[in-house]
Amino acid sequence: MGLLSPRNDNPESNEMMQSLRRFSFGLTLLIFIMVLSGGFVAGIRAGLAYNTFPFMNGHLIPPEIFMLEPWYRNFFDNMATVQFDHRLIAWILAFLVPLFWFKSRKVELSGTTRIACNLFLLMLVIQISLGIATLLHIVPVPLAASHQGGAVLLFAAALWVSHRLR
Repeated sequence: MGLLSPRNDNPESNEMMQSLRRFSFGLTLLIFIMVLSGGFVAGIRAGLAYNTFPFMNGHLIPPEIFMLEPWYRNFFDNMATVQFDHRLIAWILAFLVPLFWFKSRKVELSGTTRIACNLFLLMLVIQISLGIATLLHIVPVPLAASHQGGAVLLFAAALWVSHRLR
């Protein structure tokens, strides 16, 4: 990315810009964690269970969330916990990325940085829509593959925003 845009051409470098920069780095890290959690969902085929949305078979928090012993195994081997964690991170991102976008509207940004912020929000909407559709249709492979590809594009969009704000 440094080869494509070697210098920072954002007009402002004030406290609001610093806050936005930290926010984008935090979101990028959270999306990285989300991609990892999606790998756990795919790895244990947790998407084949709890094919309802927004609840998980009628529960906000499924009762089987901490059934395995020792407790930490639930985060890797329990379909309920793995899918709940993935959904929870998606809800957090569904709140934080639009908040980031609104904050970015209050800062004077270059055209390319503004496009990156807009694309970041758009990619999140597409990715969440793909995830819900994949779940409700009980994980058809083309839709699941699109959701996994979307994760890569969402992460790339987050990296692009973070790079533009550096």
